[in-house]
Amino acid sequence: MTRQFLVISSLIFLSSCSLLNSGTVHVKYTKFTADVDGVTYENKRGLGNVSVSVRNVQHPKEFGKWNFNFTIRPSIHFERHPLGTLATRLNTTTGEQEQIPDFTFRRLSSFANLKLTFHTPIGAFAATAGYGGALRDFDRPSDRDILTTEIRKIDFVYYAFFSKRFFILMGPRYYKEEFEQVTFALRFGYFWGKI
Repeated sequence: MTRQFLVISSLIFLSSCSLLNSGTVHVKYTKFTADVDGVTYENKRGLGNVSVSVRNVQHPKEFGKWNFNFTIRPSIHFERHPLGTLATRLNTTTGEQEQIPDFTFRRLSSFANLKLTFHTPIGAFAATAGYGGALRDFDRPSDRDILTTEIRKIDFVYYAFFSKRFFILMGPRYYKEEFEQVTFALRFGYFWGKI
């Protein structure tokens, strides 16, 4: 009950903020590998769980059928992925080869984004380039490695309103830090901003 109250109160608070005018429910497919201490790991689960986000979407009523604009916006992202490998190591106690254990990768990143949006009669196409910093956590059984790094992203999305307030948004996102990550997301959203 308390959790539901906090979620509803947060949504009401966020709905009054002009930078955040819509919410989406989405599923993401993510694929990447990461080299950690000379071992190549891969994300174990490509298709993620259903999640929710709050964002800014440009409503077509404001921009018309043909238009384009350029904006600068900040963004914050949090990700969590289980990573695994088929690599083995020698267990010094037993003298036998054993598989290196899986661990969880977490990243909190913040970006300054340059976004170009083209509005057309069939929907909007947006390209975003972002540069920022990330706090990265490799939570391994043997130790925990938390460090900061610079990070870049590029994403391309298509979104279209199929009613006055409901829309679909989809497209790929590419992250580059010490390793590369590609994510494709399909989002269904609700626009609560002023029309």
